[in-house]
Amino acid sequence: MTTMKFFRSIVCLLAFILCSQNVHVQQSFAADPQSPNKTPQVSKVTFQLIEKMQFGDGTTVESIAKDEIDALRNRPIRLGLNDHIDGVTLTKTKNDTVYVRTCREYEDARKQGYHPSSNFDFKMSFFFMYPCGLFNALEKASSPKQKFISDAKVSIANLELLPFEMFAENISRKSSWDKRDLETTYQQKVDNQALVITEKSQYVLHVEGFDMGQTFQEVVRADFNNDGIEDVLLFESHHIIKGTFADAGIIVLTRKSMNGKFEVLRPPKPQRTPQFPYWF
Repeated sequence: MTTMKFFRSIVCLLAFILCSQNVHVQQSFAADPQSPNKTPQVSKVTFQLIEKMQFGDGTTVESIAKDEIDALRNRPIRLGLNDHIDGVTLTKTKNDTVYVRTCREYEDARKQGYHPSSNFDFKMSFFFMYPCGLFNALEKASSPKQKFISDAKVSIANLELLPFEMFAENISRKSSWDKRDLETTYQQKVDNQALVITEKSQYVLHVEGFDMGQTFQEVVRADFNNDGIEDVLLFESHHIIKGTFADAGIIVLTRKSMNGKFEVLRPPKPQRTPQFPYWF
């Protein structure tokens, strides 16, 4: 199997795991236990998954409440259709490795300086990036007061709203683009044949161009930066078509008006990676 075919199979498996798991925010209320004789309400935000999410131990969940997230971090991650393995090996030095199966183990190991050292381990670690990033995101998410995405019935399928910045930041600085490209959209790049759409649906997009392939999968819509405006969280992966390099992560887009384009929502500076603005 070629490197490109192997990577595309990884992407397909990730899409299988995601199963169009767009999340709707539901808000329920319970009486304040500190005030038994009164009726003040304490909100409990629950994220309802359109499709069930399956873990490596066979556990499935249809919705995730904020107070359940910590326990879910201890569930073993399902590595797609790879039933013969149940985790990934991370390496600090040649003789110092750890085998991780859960988001808690994965995140703790990464904080301690462990990392995937082989192409196989690196690509298997993609299966951790989605649920672990999702859990971290949902802990910070809230119900938006203004919705310029859902109310306008737009998504990543609206290429005229997607900033090319999300592709350009992954391209080697030696490639043929400049700062003016950051003002353009994916649709403009498709129109001038710089990008080619190879897969497109309401919540999934795969494009190729500049010797790179890129896939977006919409995961959840919520307010992630407490400005009251609806944002959309995406799982993003990209790879070099004629090489072995591949990477993945979670990014967030926002839309501030009914006539506006999507904008990359930058994480706080201490959390921002040197190049691409992965969140969580």
